[in-house]
Amino acid sequence: MSVELFNIDKGYSVFSDSDYETAKHSHYAIEIVCCTEGSFSVTTNVSEYANLESVIIPSNISHSFSCINATCNLLFLDPLSDIGMYFLQLYDLASQKSIIVNPPGLNQFHEKGTFDIPLMLNSAKTNRTRQIDFRISKCIETINSFTDHKLTVSQLSKASFLSESRLAHLFKKQLGISVHQCILWKKILLAVLKSREGYSLTECAHYVGFSDSSHLNKVFYKMFGVNPFFALKD
Repeated sequence: MSVELFNIDKGYSVFSDSDYETAKHSHYAIEIVCCTEGSFSVTTNVSEYANLESVIIPSNISHSFSCINATCNLLFLDPLSDIGMYFLQLYDLASQKSIIVNPPGLNQFHEKGTFDIPLMLNSAKTNRTRQIDFRISKCIETINSFTDHKLTVSQLSKASFLSESRLAHLFKKQLGISVHQCILWKKILLAVLKSREGYSLTECAHYVGFSDSSHLNKVFYKMFGVNPFFALKD
């Protein structure tokens, strides 16, 4: 697996892989997978899905992935980003309990073997319909301005004028994800960004507040099913 595109400000990252599989894992990000050669399979706690061409995996769905003898593009979306919010609404992902196989309309966003990010960004800009509670919007603004390891739920509570317990409840209700997951995801993204700048995994781990590279490895593996060195080595 290697990183093809990574944009922390816009909340997306694109990976490509061939002859690749993961252990069972789940993650905060929305994952969209499109096959360019062959087919792939996904196994969840409910069922096994084989011979897939495309799939959307909502946040927090435990799954394993295999594209042996195949090549796939994987798009990870921050649910709080413009693109993430667009797909969250388009496919009602906050209420989904399993993966969406061969999603209708997805092909327009993946043509000629690559994801059309500009089209996604434009669609997100022109088609947003869902209204978010202004206090949660304020919380999202604070999260999106997060540039180091110091962000806490307490800070978000103050920024959104909500108690920590009320913030947690409303955040989960409106977005289908927890505020704690969001903070952890942002740390992982920042660590990836630092690694792309040439910093070691240990330096990246310390930068985002993890105790050491082993801690970063464990969190990354839990989210992606592979260790960060394997994902970022290219």
